[in-house]
Amino acid sequence: MYEDELNEFARTSAAYHDFTICEEPWSLYYDETENCRSISYGSEGIKDPRPFERDFVLGGIMVRTDEAKTALRDGVRMLPAPNGEVKSKSVLGGSKDFLTVLRRKEVTNFLRLIDRPDAYVHYHSQDNFYYSIVDIVDSLIDLPPNRAAAFFHLQLKDALYGAASPHRISFVEALMRFGYPNIASTEVAPFCEYIAELLYVARDDGGSGPMTQFYTETLRQMVKTAARADELVLLDGNPEGVLVDGFSSHYLTACIMLPRATHCFDNEFRVSKVLSDAKNCTFVDSKNEPLIQLSDVWVGLLSRLFRFLDGQAWNYRPIDPARAPIQLENLRTIKRLIDKADATHRSLLSQVAPLSVVIAREQVLQSLCAGEDTIS
Repeated sequence: MYEDELNEFARTSAAYHDFTICEEPWSLYYDETENCRSISYGSEGIKDPRPFERDFVLGGIMVRTDEAKTALRDGVRMLPAPNGEVKSKSVLGGSKDFLTVLRRKEVTNFLRLIDRPDAYVHYHSQDNFYYSIVDIVDSLIDLPPNRAAAFFHLQLKDALYGAASPHRISFVEALMRFGYPNIASTEVAPFCEYIAELLYVARDDGGSGPMTQFYTETLRQMVKTAARADELVLLDGNPEGVLVDGFSSHYLTACIMLPRATHCFDNEFRVSKVLSDAKNCTFVDSKNEPLIQLSDVWVGLLSRLFRFLDGQAWNYRPIDPARAPIQLENLRTIKRLIDKADATHRSLLSQVAPLSVVIAREQVLQSLCAGEDTIS
């Protein structure tokens, strides 16, 4: 893209999401977790199903002052650094239990270090299963009879996600039979019939609420209409057999939405090629930049937090402040850091995820931090 095209993309995106372009000269440092490079079909199905289990997360630390940079770089020295570099695992440990992670003194020290007035967190995450299927809904909305549904596209995408999520791998492998992510004109009708049947079953699921059933049925009717179409516009011309073709768009979007900021990324050859014309970013070796090392810890912590919150949404258990005071205090610090970033500018946080998942995570985190017995 040329610079004027990037600026136009930024303005359009900001207007769509109802915020202004940030012109602050901040310094942002990044690392990533769960970068699977791409998700694609093999001859017998999905090559590697694991990326559908965890979100890709790009994020890290943002600082406003040179004093903050100095303080954070000096403070890194108190964190464990095997082989001379602070890593996510050296701070978070190897436990799969998030409350055990929160109890670690290394995690407490890390959170205290970054919890300062002139330092902020930021992140951009992607649910890979959601990302892999949302073009189905957008293609349906593109058809003239369905265009009014654009006003509640997030709810419709949520309905498809909810219907397919209980059997993710079998669903995307079933789509493979129709040539997905490209649907030829001869496959439009059978593809739509398959989706309609899936939604029919989901609609009558006894565990669904009335609004979920409404959006599921609305989407089903849209699919039935689409079965008579010649094409599904967004399901054509895609890389053959590829569901996720890398994550470089997240890096590029960050640079576009914060054009006067300096973006410092860990070395990533593929991404550096995509951003080769960008003037506001650099790529460095994390061993030479402590703030990227702190970013690695943050995205690792956030990835574990998301999985913890998703589990709590299904089986909520409050944290007893008498038995787990350290864990509760650290969780409250995480929430405070996220809230501070969100209040500073919308471009610091984003999630490509189902609406219901985003809301559930916020509600669970709020309820846990408030010491509530149930999700508010």
